[in-house]
Amino acid sequence: MKRFISTMVSVLMIAAVFTGCGGNSASQAGSSGTAAGSSASSAAPAITMRVAYMPNMSSAGAVITGIQMGYFKEQGINVETVKFSKGPDEIAAMGSGNIDVAQIGTGAHVLCAKGQAKIFAYDDSSINDEVMVNKEKGITKAADLKGKTIAATLGTSSEQILKLVLESAGMTEKDVKVVQMDASAAATAMISGKVDACATWSPSTITIQEKMGDKVMVLANNKTFADKTTSPSSFICTNDYYAKNQDNLVRFTRALLKAQDYRANHLKQVADWVADLIQQDKATIEKTTGDSEWSTAEQIYSEAKSGNMKKMYEVQQKNFISSGSLASPVDVDNYFSPDIIIKAYEANKK
Repeated sequence: MKRFISTMVSVLMIAAVFTGCGGNSASQAGSSGTAAGSSASSAAPAITMRVAYMPNMSSAGAVITGIQMGYFKEQGINVETVKFSKGPDEIAAMGSGNIDVAQIGTGAHVLCAKGQAKIFAYDDSSINDEVMVNKEKGITKAADLKGKTIAATLGTSSEQILKLVLESAGMTEKDVKVVQMDASAAATAMISGKVDACATWSPSTITIQEKMGDKVMVLANNKTFADKTTSPSSFICTNDYYAKNQDNLVRFTRALLKAQDYRANHLKQVADWVADLIQQDKATIEKTTGDSEWSTAEQIYSEAKSGNMKKMYEVQQKNFISSGSLASPVDVDNYFSPDIIIKAYEANKK
């Protein structure tokens, strides 16, 4: 059974239990590359879409694939990529009108639940967040974190994993000292010994492991809490953009679905494209190809049309509530709709 299908089965099981849970440096990527056997929207007017991403395989993979393979060009879309260090900053930029759409990780989805953005497409399921500790600071288990200094990028999926680690030991963030840092700064602070632990994601986790060796220990990752939460990454836009640009979003998602199909079967090539985009060592990014469950277009369409995708976001929301990130339940229909995915996939099949 495909990994995405397996993930969704787990989500449904969780749902049953609950029923009875950066820096704004602009970077443009050209629409070079070719793609065969696809129906272009040649009659549609050419548009430019500003797309926010974070510098890792999960966030940038689908977009750079769509650019390199010419899938966005087929739809008459010129994509301008803009790099950020975290999802909340992407959402803030969208609210200011500087970004049209963005790819966000799990943690930033809470802002969608709070009404700041609309989810229109699913990307992947992350398994690359880790809580790492320096064993030389006397930390070998969750309880040892009490009173320790922990670097984390607040409002992200990694912070969610940190909260679950602390909860497992009967603690909250009030029992530790959490220092806000972006992923790169967290890695530097961890390696230099300026913090006792960190909650971050790849490729920073890979760098930490390589530099610290046996001194570092992974306390938990997404898989540790697979029975409690889901870790989707999604494409979002503001509610206003969603209401006024349905055609643009369908065209964007048509290209995105083709890119996701290609990515699933050409991970090393995509990793090298991502490395070039973010100016990172290719060997390092190639090591991150196992950091997510890379869904195909057919799998994404099936889960969107069946209603299983909505259930996944419902489970995610329950975890936000239990961790204190969200005060009370919100109707998922307020911030997620499968309509764009369904229209885009069916248009590609015509």
